[in-house]
Amino acid sequence: MSHGGGGHAAELYPENQVIAIGAILAIIGMYIATYSTQMGYPQLSMLIGGLLAAAATVAGANTTRKVAAYGLGTGVPSIGMVSLGMGTISALAGVYLINTAIKYFGIPEMAYYGIPIVVAVVSIILGLIVGKLTVKPIGMKIPIMVQSMTKLSLMGALSIMGFCVAFAGGFKPDVFINGAVNNGIIALAFIVAGIAILHPFNACLGPNESHKRTLTLAVACGLFSWFIFSIAKLDVISTVVSIVLWAIVYKKFVDMSLKDACAVLYTPELPKKEE
Repeated sequence: MSHGGGGHAAELYPENQVIAIGAILAIIGMYIATYSTQMGYPQLSMLIGGLLAAAATVAGANTTRKVAAYGLGTGVPSIGMVSLGMGTISALAGVYLINTAIKYFGIPEMAYYGIPIVVAVVSIILGLIVGKLTVKPIGMKIPIMVQSMTKLSLMGALSIMGFCVAFAGGFKPDVFINGAVNNGIIALAFIVAGIAILHPFNACLGPNESHKRTLTLAVACGLFSWFIFSIAKLDVISTVVSIVLWAIVYKKFVDMSLKDACAVLYTPELPKKEE
């Protein structure tokens, strides 16, 4: 059955595999961004870290597609924003938890390198709690709501962290807070990554929605998110590479849409004066 406000289209790519790949790539990207900056190659922070952060938005968009198939309606954009809300809280909580543990409880400073993992764990716990609350007392009768909110929280957190770390050049508290929080970049990550997670299915839903086409748009949105952060950082190489890759993937999406459409109707030119 295809999506038309409810039901499930054929799932070409198992959701758990997409989530695992997105999480692993995003976390690897954070470590590459941090270590490359420390080793004197800051240009690799956005080039590789930003690219791999986009994997988390793609995985988040895939989960949005699955849970929204139950007929969320206008809740499709809302659930994307919820995922980034949980993600923002988890990212900040993970960073501050490690910082507090080291400063006040004598934890070795090597614990700083566990920040991405702590953020992931916090996001899973928060997503689980929020998912439970949406079922009771809120009363949303969606069978996969709890697991979907958990996965969206995880992908939201890794998207936020991934792009912010790529921009700031590291996830250590002093670098992250000064380079991504105090300057407001985390707000940009909230909006950009949120749209990348909610938009693909919101744009593709309908009787003829296909998993492949929706994920192709999700990849394009992830690459465009990387492009926006590359511009914000004034990183010329990342800007050029990201926009070229985006153009290639987006053209593929347009070609798929034209091929799948039963008819293509173009909007005529608007009249220059009232008739």
